[in-house]
Amino acid sequence: MQHNRRAFLKTMGLATTGTMLMGPWNRPLIAATNPYPRNFIFCYFNGGWDQLLSLDPRDPKKFTDSTTSIKNYQTQLGYNMLPAKFNDGVAINKNNFKINNALTIGPAMAPMVKHMDVGCVVRGVMMDTVAHDIGRRYFITGEMPAGLAAKGSSWGTRIVAQEGEGSYEIPNLVLRVETYNKNLPSFATGLKATSTNDLLKTLQKGPDALKSEYQKLLDDYRIASKNCDPTVLDEDGMLALVQTAQKKASSLVKSDLGKYFDFLNTKDAAMKTIAKRYGITSSTSPAAQAALAYQAVKHQLAQCVTIELARGLDTHVNNWADDQTNIQYEGWKALATLVQDLKTTPHPATSGPLQGKMLIDNTTIVCFSEFARTPKINSKDGRDHFLISSCLLLGAGVPHKTVIGKTADVGMSGYMVNPRTGATMTTGGTFINPQNILASLLKGAGYDTSDLRENPLDCLIRP
Repeated sequence: MQHNRRAFLKTMGLATTGTMLMGPWNRPLIAATNPYPRNFIFCYFNGGWDQLLSLDPRDPKKFTDSTTSIKNYQTQLGYNMLPAKFNDGVAINKNNFKINNALTIGPAMAPMVKHMDVGCVVRGVMMDTVAHDIGRRYFITGEMPAGLAAKGSSWGTRIVAQEGEGSYEIPNLVLRVETYNKNLPSFATGLKATSTNDLLKTLQKGPDALKSEYQKLLDDYRIASKNCDPTVLDEDGMLALVQTAQKKASSLVKSDLGKYFDFLNTKDAAMKTIAKRYGITSSTSPAAQAALAYQAVKHQLAQCVTIELARGLDTHVNNWADDQTNIQYEGWKALATLVQDLKTTPHPATSGPLQGKMLIDNTTIVCFSEFARTPKINSKDGRDHFLISSCLLLGAGVPHKTVIGKTADVGMSGYMVNPRTGATMTTGGTFINPQNILASLLKGAGYDTSDLRENPLDCLIRP
């Protein structure tokens, strides 16, 4: 079941806000071993990205797009078709960006060049599907769906369920992406919004909210009133759920959290500064969502944040050249600003191993898409769906300045890796997939991975 807690509360007539979390009887499943909870930011690129433009490029000096080259490598870069700011056609230092001998990124990722010092590109990710819904839910949950239905819980839900609600006002915050909870405590369910403005409506008093003096009378009545006998009238816990939701909703509104996300408020100096730094012009833009993730982590409002940094990447026809490059570029640009902020903002810890560190030192970022696009351009000047994809890991707990996994020069098929070292193998290794990526990140942060039934890859874990 896909969850939208605000919609549920609206249905129940709770007009003050829209969040639903279970009460204190729901405890974390397994205590995390980290002394401080790791922050996680999940960044979805919607539609299926062209990894030749970003995470898995090829040298245009070798892959020349000549008839012979296309035949030999079954790959066509199409750089001569790109918008002018991406089009060079010959020189790799302009089309692609060489970070080191092992790591090169494509032209659409130009904004991320200076941040690959904390990044790990994972190539040859086996998606096992070319269906949008299935691929998206596979990566979101780390489990292959049953048909079209998500089979497992979202990454953020799993993490928060193990860590516990703690002091976070919104432990699991989700913008414009699906979120799932399969039999885990309700406090771990993602609070979903469609934009930063939508989130503001969730966190602020609604137009029909009672005046403060009437609200106080109602609160006093609720405190004084006796609850029903739970053993007789609330066996399934629904009444307790609603009562707890009311309390949490009231708490969120009274906490005035909306002030951290009102990016289009030109009367607030702090918001104007953030909006200018990120280039925010819309409450649904990648820039607004990246800023939201930063604010949620900086102010310790959420442990896990999921955002959509790109939409419109399903480029089967001649919109490929413009849309893939420009849409990806805007997503990577927003991410670059977010990473820069995390690199330069001190962690709030006043003691322990995180004292004196930056937010990036305790934040793991995962960038993904539901699959990639074919290495050859089709007859309509676009690219179709492709099984082998990539992802980007940044920040805490992951290797830096490196690549794990590889795709072949001919046709971009994926190789197996040594799960311990990450070395490419033709036999006897392990194929990388969303399930073992998730297992690796959970293990690296000290969480249990047994329900995934997939061995973590030590090569994706940085002590």
